[in-house]
Order: sequence, then structure tokens, then C-alpha cells
Amino acid sequence: MSDTELMKKLLDGTLDPKELDNNPHLYVLAERIYGRESLEEMGILGPKIESYIPVDNITTNTSTVELPDYIPDINAITKDRGLIIKKRRKFILFLGITGLATVISNIIIGMGEILCSLGIANMKEICAEGNTQVVWLKGITWDGLHEIDTWKEPGNIEIFDISLIIIFAFMTLIGLFLKKEISTS
Repeated sequence: MSDTELMKKLLDGTLDPKELDNNPHLYVLAERIYGRESLEEMGILGPKIESYIPVDNITTNTSTVELPDYIPDINAITKDRGLIIKKRRKFILFLGITGLATVISNIIIGMGEILCSLGIANMKEICAEGNTQVVWLKGITWDGLHEIDTWKEPGNIEIFDISLIIIFAFMTLIGLFLKKEISTS
């Protein structure tokens, strides 16, 4: 019988099961059409398939396929997916530098000298006599700034001035070196 006649019989359902046992190609078609379970219920176990025999007709033409020379950088890809960005603590850095500049200029020049040169302070006890350094503990309030005991000659360093320098220097170091992590997820 020819292959077309066998296929017609397979599709009609009139094919003898013994013919499926002898023809592996026909068995594969029957298995796809009817399913392995229904073939097993009919008593058809299928043909034994021989070992793989390589076909010599297949040739590969590798000259037309070119692989790119680009090798992606895995570190750059994983950094983008890290979802964590480190940013400098700008506000703390600003406060630290401003505080250091204020305390040091108060010790060396005196805040009263700056205020007198700008025309903000016009007290003769401050501007005329050269008592331009602020004593921070006495000059906390507006009224305290207008008392004579709040001002003294520049160049004197007190314990409170040293503690302010340490605090503002620490804030400057935090702003420079410790970065905060922001997740972008």
C-alpha cells in the first residue's frame, strides 16, 4: 500500500493496528491525531524507534552569520538596577560651613565689627570701643544683644566657642563624607 492510502485509512479509522506497529511515521501521526492514551486502549504500543542516524544532507553556512563584538558590561547593568542612589547631605554641609565661618569670624574679627561696617549696629559701646566679639550665651535674645556685657574684645576663646567649633566641624564632615542613600523604587 502507498503512503497516501495508509493516511486515508488512518484518517477514516479503518487502518489495521498492525500496520501502525510497522510504520513509525504513521504511528507518530496517529498519536498526534488520536492521542497516546486512545492508541494504548486499542492495544497499539507503537513501533520501536531505531537509534538516531545523522543525515549527511544538512550543511551549515556559517559565513553568513556574524556575532557582534560587543560584550555588555555587567557592572553597569547591575548598577542601574541597584535602585539606590547616594547623595551628599547638602543642608548639613551648608549649616556646618556657615556655623564654622560665623564662630571663627566672631573670634577673630568680631560679629560687632561686621554689623557696624554694614550699619546694622550703631551702639557706641560696640563700634567705638572695639568690643565686637559676641558672648554667645549672653547674646541669645534681641535684648541681650543690646547689653554691654554681651560684647568683649575679639581674640578671646571660651569653652562654648570651642564646643560650637567642634559641633560645626562635625556637621561639615558629615556633609562631606557621609552620603545618604535614596532608593528609587
